[in-house]
Amino acid sequence: MLRLALQECRKLNLARVLLTCDKANVASARTIAANGGALENEIEDDVGMGQSGTIQRYWIDVE
Repeated sequence: MLRLALQECRKLNLARVLLTCDKANVASARTIAANGGALENEIEDDVGMGQSGTIQRYWIDVE
């Protein structure tokens, strides 16, 4: 699904996209990395939506 979404981003002429996932969500992190995601940083989950308390931010170049 992510690969298809990135194809749509290319059609919209987006240069890069930001994806986030909870640090405890290893499957999402692997999927993002497998599609070219580069970890930018980790931030505190101050709204409490995740399990780990940490959000990972990934950039993917889509051009």
